[in-house]
Amino acid sequence: MNQIEVITQTEALYTLRVLTNNTDVLVEEITALASSNKAQFQHAPVILEIEAQHFQANELAVLIEILAQNEMVAVGIRSRKQELIDFAKFSGLAVFGKSLSKAGKSKIKVKAVEQPVSSVPNPHQDRAYQAPKIIANKVYSFQQITSHDRDLVLLSKVKSGADIMSFGSISAYKEVQGNLFAGIQGDEKATIFVQSFNAELVSIAGIYKKFDVVPTKLYARSVMIDLLNGQLRFQII
Repeated sequence: MNQIEVITQTEALYTLRVLTNNTDVLVEEITALASSNKAQFQHAPVILEIEAQHFQANELAVLIEILAQNEMVAVGIRSRKQELIDFAKFSGLAVFGKSLSKAGKSKIKVKAVEQPVSSVPNPHQDRAYQAPKIIANKVYSFQQITSHDRDLVLLSKVKSGADIMSFGSISAYKEVQGNLFAGIQGDEKATIFVQSFNAELVSIAGIYKKFDVVPTKLYARSVMIDLLNGQLRFQII
C-alpha cells in the first residue's frame, strides 16, 4: 500500500513582478504592499518574476530577505538570467520556466494566479521557510561567521584565515580566501558556490579539501561544490 498520496488543489499563489534592482525602492514598495494588504499577503507564497535586466544574485538574496521581513514567503522565481536561476536552485527555490510577460508601467505588480500546490514547496509543512542569512560586509582574517538552521549568502570578500560556517549551503559573490564549512550538522545536500574561488579549505558535511595552492583551473573562477558519491565535486560554472 502506498504511503504517499499526491493531492492536486488550487490556492492563491502570488506573482511579484520586479522591474527594478533598486533595493531601496523594493523595500519601500514591498513594505507598503504588505502593510496595506496584511490579511491577504501574510505568510502568502510568492513567485518572484525578475524582469530587471541588470538584477544580480546578491540583489535576489536581499529581495528574499525583504519579503521574509514582511512575512511573505518566496517559493520560486521566473527569470531568463542563468545567474538568478542558479542562485534559486542553490537556495532551494522552485524555478518556473514559463516566459515572462511584458512589463507594465508600475515598478511592482502583484497578481494572484492559480497553480497546483504540489508544483511548489509548501512553506507551511514541516517548518517555516527560513530566508538565507546575508552578510553584506567584508569578512576579515580570523573572523568567524556562523549561520544556524539556514543558508548563508556572502556579498563581500572573505579574507584569508576567516571561517565561514553554515548549517545549509553557502553562496559567495566576491573572492573567498578563507575556509568554508557547509552542512556542518551533516547535511550532505548542502552546496557551496563561490564567484571567485581562492579558498584555503572547503568542507561539506565534514568531508573537506584543503588547498595549500589553489589549482589554476579553479583559481578566480566561478565554482560550485557539492557531494557526489561521498566525495567533493568541483564544477566550473
